[in-house]
Amino acid sequence: MTLLDRTSRNVELTEAGRALLSEGRRLLAHSERTTRLVRSVSADRLTVGFFGSAASTVLPAVLRSFGEEQPRAEVSVRELLLDQIDELLTGGVDVAFTRLLPGQAHLELEVIARESRVVALPARHPLAGRITLQFNELRNEGFITNPVVEASAPPKRWLAEQARHGLPGRVAAAAASVQEILTLVAAGKGVCLVPAAVAQHYPREDVAYVEVSDADQAVVSLAWAPGGVRPIVAAFIGITRQLAATSLSGPAVP
Repeated sequence: MTLLDRTSRNVELTEAGRALLSEGRRLLAHSERTTRLVRSVSADRLTVGFFGSAASTVLPAVLRSFGEEQPRAEVSVRELLLDQIDELLTGGVDVAFTRLLPGQAHLELEVIARESRVVALPARHPLAGRITLQFNELRNEGFITNPVVEASAPPKRWLAEQARHGLPGRVAAAAASVQEILTLVAAGKGVCLVPAAVAQHYPREDVAYVEVSDADQAVVSLAWAPGGVRPIVAAFIGITRQLAATSLSGPAVP
């Protein structure tokens, strides 16, 4: 097929060439319209992840405020396992409420709240009737740990806290969700230190929660992938910061 007529003085499109040029322009315009449509749709879509109890109090309030300020936004939520950060890194989740501290993962992490921790015990455990206890009273217990993104197992932070209180760091089992933890506790497989929000939002007859007065505080942190974020994600982060500074449990941490 000849697309160009060439002479010593001129080059012109043939009929086939003109048809191809017209079709090419049409396809290019269609492609640009499709790109703009995809961008406009994705700009109003937001996927929010959360790790177990990290969003039990925080997320509903943020979603309400965000919906009022961004009524056109289409928001979905997704529960993540306690060691699941790949979706944040690959873009499957735009932003997530976690229990991670800055430096624990290759993510942007901002602590927005802190809360006390309690120990989850089998309902028939000798300490189950206590209102409060101290860390060293758990020295003979085996603990259920959470998998984290650190390479070490058990986690370094967990071991450091155990050592600080004179405990040997005895691991009974590992669990990747709140319900897994509580099922193992109820079965008598071990005990587990959990944020106080777990006691409030996951009550069970076969599990007792007792405050551990000298345990490190748990954090709620907001996480997102390194680099720039879409405007809709930035707006969500901003609203979360505002609520954290005024109404969420514990002060926001810069």
